[in-house]
Amino acid sequence: MEKERRFEGSGLWAVILGGSSGFGLAAAKRLARAGLNILVAHKDKEGAVETVIKPHFDEIRAQGVEFAAHNVNLFDEDGRGEVFESIAQRAGQGKVHLFLHSIAAGACKLMVDAKAPDFRGQALKGLSEALSAQGVQVSPDALKKAVNDAFHQKGCDALHTLAESRIPYKDALLGEEDLQKTVWMMGYDYLLWGRELLKDGLLTKDARLVAMTSEGNEIAWRGYAAVSAAKCALEASCRAMALELAPYGARSYVLQAGITDTPAGNAIPNFDLMKAQARLRNPFHRLTTPDDVAETIYTLCLPGLAWTNGAVITVDGGESISGI
Repeated sequence: MEKERRFEGSGLWAVILGGSSGFGLAAAKRLARAGLNILVAHKDKEGAVETVIKPHFDEIRAQGVEFAAHNVNLFDEDGRGEVFESIAQRAGQGKVHLFLHSIAAGACKLMVDAKAPDFRGQALKGLSEALSAQGVQVSPDALKKAVNDAFHQKGCDALHTLAESRIPYKDALLGEEDLQKTVWMMGYDYLLWGRELLKDGLLTKDARLVAMTSEGNEIAWRGYAAVSAAKCALEASCRAMALELAPYGARSYVLQAGITDTPAGNAIPNFDLMKAQARLRNPFHRLTTPDDVAETIYTLCLPGLAWTNGAVITVDGGESISGI
């Protein structure tokens, strides 16, 4: 118990932007179990806060730590000001040990109208013809329905190349404003918050600053152009922060999680197909979980990884380096 509650009584805080679901919420729970006080900022409908999110926040409070939550628009200066003022008042000078930027506010839209060969249709037609040669008459449409049923209802992941996604592309194409907002909020906002926390003396002498990236930082996924650009900017920001904040004792990291079943992930077109592929490709044949990532974030808060700085840390069980 002593080891588990290693931050108990320290008066230290974790500040988490995007802390009502996914990685941010899992990190908040894990760090609260370790004894860190928790402040989260998020943007959700009030109905969801009362019915879905409040029980999770109550679980954090039950750890006996101080807890504050702000349901505000972090694109808005008033919302940002409210959160920053709360950090200054609640945590105070030199008490923010972890800052986690886990905001998913990207536009997942195609750049141009989708145009690609109908490989799925060709495969189903070829399969129908092959079955016909064996004396089995099944139309391509019947095969398509059977494949979709097997994939979506029976969990047959190996059919992901033939199944149709239930998460389609948005009708609207990627606009200039979409791109600007995505790159700003998911690419540079981490740097801006980190700098302000440092400038106002709120960080501990060995603070840890963490943000989230994905395999889409290097691999092109259709409809992910804006977020991919933001992730590249984020990783550049992390390196700059690692260099310029080090004299003040702060460390900066970016975590690259594997495919994870989160609300943010499920907003990505074709994500159901991507999850199936990830389960097949991952050496452990499962998806990354928010708890996997939260455990890594907790570990980064400990003295043992103090000499790690400016790194993109992959948390995916070997998914990104594995072939099928």
